[in-house]
Amino acid sequence: MRLRGAVLVEEVLLLLVAIALISAFALTVTGVVQNAVSQILSFRNATNNVINGLVDAVKQLIGLS
Repeated sequence: MRLRGAVLVEEVLLLLVAIALISAFALTVTGVVQNAVSQILSFRNATNNVINGLVDAVKQLIGLS
């Protein structure tokens, strides 16, 4: 009976370790995805700023503003 309890405790501990590893992996993947999305959005904003600046410069050159 004592051996059976020890095996049960070991299995529960292994299950908890597996859950912790899966959680850590999921958090890492989530962080990587969030970072990638953030970089894409910041690049988009920078691109929009450059395009807006070029449009304003062209408008000034042709006298629209």
